[in-house]
Amino acid sequence: MRRAVLVAVISAALCLPASPASADETVFVPGLSFPSSDTYLTYFGCNDLFHVPAAAPQVRIGQVQATPAGLRSFGLLMPGVATASGPVTRVDSVAATTVAGFSARADLGSTGAAYVWYVSPGIQQGQVWAGRADLAVGPQWQYVDAAAATYTWTLYDAQNGNVVQDGGAATIADFTTANGDGPGYLLSGLGCDGSEFVIDALRFGSPGSVTTYDLEGMTVTTTISASSTSIREGQKVTFTGTSVDVAGVPVGAPLVLQSKPAGNHHWHAAVRGPVPAGTGGVVKWRLPPDKTTAYRWFMPATGYADANFSAPITVRVRRAGR
Repeated sequence: MRRAVLVAVISAALCLPASPASADETVFVPGLSFPSSDTYLTYFGCNDLFHVPAAAPQVRIGQVQATPAGLRSFGLLMPGVATASGPVTRVDSVAATTVAGFSARADLGSTGAAYVWYVSPGIQQGQVWAGRADLAVGPQWQYVDAAAATYTWTLYDAQNGNVVQDGGAATIADFTTANGDGPGYLLSGLGCDGSEFVIDALRFGSPGSVTTYDLEGMTVTTTISASSTSIREGQKVTFTGTSVDVAGVPVGAPLVLQSKPAGNHHWHAAVRGPVPAGTGGVVKWRLPPDKTTAYRWFMPATGYADANFSAPITVRVRRAGR
């Protein structure tokens, strides 16, 4: 099944229209929500791509003192040895993609692998050129340059994984000059030795048309509801809040209830300190408004997400006898 999928994916790349040229740009990626299916984070075997690792790495989004781009980076905890994790991108021209890599660091150092899979003119249908290179990173931030690595090349029958021809060792530039260019996929990652590492600023393209993917915090939306929006003076109202990610899954963040009485221009904390989330990631607080007041929940910034507010909700208070 894995080999059949590889054939289908690479064949489909031949039918896709060429991507239009563009200037250098930075794309902010909230969580794992990449804007296109052409580029994303994945995991793969360190020895070859014909065997899928049994378990995926865990992803931790966090703030560190310094990152290559933005405020956050991704920490990847590997499930064991022989599995690498990192970016994959589909390209219309392997030879033209002279920028392909990412910034990373690992406290204990980490080894990895890069792959190129592409279809060149002159090979038979169902065959594919595959190149593999070793990667490594140390404890300081550094750019892992997969485009400049030296690859060991093999021509495969992708349907059955049989070797058709040994292609020798060469960089992408030298190999495509000798064997022809074509569309394909570039994969690179670390963690082959099981070490945890941190990654950010994925870069793909060519000079003057490089896209940098800045890995940032998750997109979180906070909502508010009230048990009643019209009460008599002295009655209590229960305010409920939830913060969810883009998939609608509660993140369980503590929230601060803020209030703004009618006629005021500033928001103030309605209770002291954040209110912890309970079952299902829901936050609740009950209080008696003494006048018509607008309320909202505030989620302070965390390592995995920026601060955000719910939309306000107004509770109207009727005086006794009215």
